[in-house]
Amino acid sequence: MSRHEAKFIKEIIKDVLNKLDSKYFYVPEHLVGMDRLSRNIFDFVSTATDDVRIVGIHGMPGIGKTTIAEVVFNQLCYEFEGSSFLSDVNERSKQVNGLVPLQKRLLHDILNQDVANFDCVDRGKVLIKERLRRKRVLVVADDVAHPDQLNALMGDRSWFGPGSRVIITTRDSDLLREADQTCQIEELKLDASLQLFSRHAFKDTKPAEDYIELSKKTVGYCGGLPLALKVIGACLYGKNKDRWESEIDKLRRIPNRDIQGKLRISFDALDGEELRNAFLDIACFFIDTKKEYVATVLGARCGYNPEVDLETLHERSLIKVLGETVTMHDLLRDMGREVVREKSPKQPGERTRIWNQEDAWNVLEQQKVRAQCIHESIVMRIF
Repeated sequence: MSRHEAKFIKEIIKDVLNKLDSKYFYVPEHLVGMDRLSRNIFDFVSTATDDVRIVGIHGMPGIGKTTIAEVVFNQLCYEFEGSSFLSDVNERSKQVNGLVPLQKRLLHDILNQDVANFDCVDRGKVLIKERLRRKRVLVVADDVAHPDQLNALMGDRSWFGPGSRVIITTRDSDLLREADQTCQIEELKLDASLQLFSRHAFKDTKPAEDYIELSKKTVGYCGGLPLALKVIGACLYGKNKDRWESEIDKLRRIPNRDIQGKLRISFDALDGEELRNAFLDIACFFIDTKKEYVATVLGARCGYNPEVDLETLHERSLIKVLGETVTMHDLLRDMGREVVREKSPKQPGERTRIWNQEDAWNVLEQQKVRAQCIHESIVMRIF
């Protein structure tokens, strides 16, 4: 066999392996509480039309956005000329020249071949539009946080061929203005929460008989957040009731690091100190408070109309406005309070905010003692 023939065969093998490479993502066999939503999205994107359709999935961190996108992608990825699932777009884009590797990944996934080497985002935009505008493709951009990320990967519909489908997951609903359909994922109801928790805590669809009340207490703490139900369920798996009581009590005092770390990403991504302060003020003082009152107090503190900040926090799934009332998920509240507490874990008086009544009394008592000491010191100096 000549060197030319060997090289030719090697290229054929490489091409076949690329085409056989599975694009599927692992997802749980039973999607608790998500079947209806994933089916609705599937029905919308699978409808045979020549227009380019964009679907946006938004909600708070850990709510299941990526899981739903993976389910729909698994169902459809081989029905297009090419498909690409771009995971963790926001995190990957933070790396050096991070958007360029994502552009290369998009081109490689769809074309099944190495793409021209480039190190400029604008060049990547040109290549994506040139190479993909006649192809019917399926693209998922997962965890998008900024407009420039979308612009680098899918500037407008003309970049992809007729019949293409784009799915975007994000915490910020403001990024979905161009979407043809948007879906906000809400927290799971009690029955679904208990079922998902049981799959991780008991490897079953329901709690063990003598753990029912403890399970309900734990599920109540999780507030319907799938991430929390999975993490805490796995943490409690195989432990006796005394350990359960201990772990649940600990969670109420010290939030789980894995859950808090995921939620903290949204807080860290807030632009500007004022926006972060608005979130922390709400987390510490204004849960279930009338929006008008919240706006009045925040406006007096920051010196400008806070309506834009409240709208931004709402768009980024960090607060909810139910009717005229401002609220937020209990775990987001705990995350915000932990951000404040960790600045001075053992000295509440040195924190920027005090929301706990016991801490407040202790700080006031310390201030009273300190003032008394100062007064006595002054009196002694006089006499």
